[in-house]
Amino acid sequence: MQKERIEKMRAFIIQFVFYCIILCLIFISFKFIVPLFGPFLIAFGIAFMLKPVIDRCSKHSPSQRGLIAVLTLCAFYVIVLTLLIVVGTRLIILLRGAFDALPDVYSSMIEPSLQRMQLMVVHLIDGLSPDAVTIFNEATTHWNTALSGFVSEISSRAVGMLGNAVAGVPATLISTVVCIVASFFFVADYQNITGFIASRLSVRGRQLLFRIKAGVSGVLMQFGKAYALLMSITFCELLVGLLILRVPNAFLLSLLIAVVDILPVLGTGTIVIPWAAISFMLGDFSMGVGLSVLYIIITIVRQGLEPRIVGQQIGLHPLLTLAGMFVGASLFGFLGLFGVPVLITVFVQLERDSAARTVSPPGSA
Repeated sequence: MQKERIEKMRAFIIQFVFYCIILCLIFISFKFIVPLFGPFLIAFGIAFMLKPVIDRCSKHSPSQRGLIAVLTLCAFYVIVLTLLIVVGTRLIILLRGAFDALPDVYSSMIEPSLQRMQLMVVHLIDGLSPDAVTIFNEATTHWNTALSGFVSEISSRAVGMLGNAVAGVPATLISTVVCIVASFFFVADYQNITGFIASRLSVRGRQLLFRIKAGVSGVLMQFGKAYALLMSITFCELLVGLLILRVPNAFLLSLLIAVVDILPVLGTGTIVIPWAAISFMLGDFSMGVGLSVLYIIITIVRQGLEPRIVGQQIGLHPLLTLAGMFVGASLFGFLGLFGVPVLITVFVQLERDSAARTVSPPGSA
């Protein structure tokens, strides 16, 4: 009995150390190796994504596969470039129109609202005692000092971010060029490259590689379904809320905010919170309160449903999905938010497959 207990403890320790090593390797890969080989990984991902299209197009002329692959990739880049140009042009026109209209909006709406607020404060101060006036003046002075410091800090950070962005343009341009060139090599010689890699692995290694490939593809599809469902739920909430608030173009605004909400760096608050703040400043308290309530409802529903929906789609417990998303976002940012749950799911699927192979009798499948 004592010997069996020691053997179980030893097996547990070995398994625990093995998992720790795997986690350390994953952390090192995400932190150092992935950024270093990022352009090549993106290029391989593009080639992998276009492979079904290339296979279908070259089905009747296998000898022309290389040419078809290059033409397919060129068409892909033309479509992406066209979309970027169209969206960028529309965005520039929209921002230019907003900035051109900003002085008129300020003089016709914001300035009168600020004057009304100032008159209200003056009337309120006139009715206070001298001690209360002194306290109010001190509080106002501290508030102005804090606001000035906040604005200065934001300004310095913005200048620093702009400097970093400008300094990173050459590196980004080089990475983009390398990615584009590498993608042509990958699509032209995809079968030879993957065959060469597979030939250098053992039979067990090739089987594991194919299982990982199938698992990652399946999990990414499930992720897409999950976030499409979340975006649909957010769109319906926004559409109902904006229709109740009688907002013009509610459908288009709801669609735009729902798309922004999918991006974790931005989210619904990027549009709704400034909109509510401007409504309060302009004296439209019903709109401000309505938008604030709508934002709270969307946030609560999103935080409650996201782990559950994503977990159900990819086959993980919601708590494990939430933990993976939080740890991934904390360690690796936007990439880790999705990458860590995907890795956890693939690892769990591999463990389940191994357990099923061990339990199933030989030749049963």
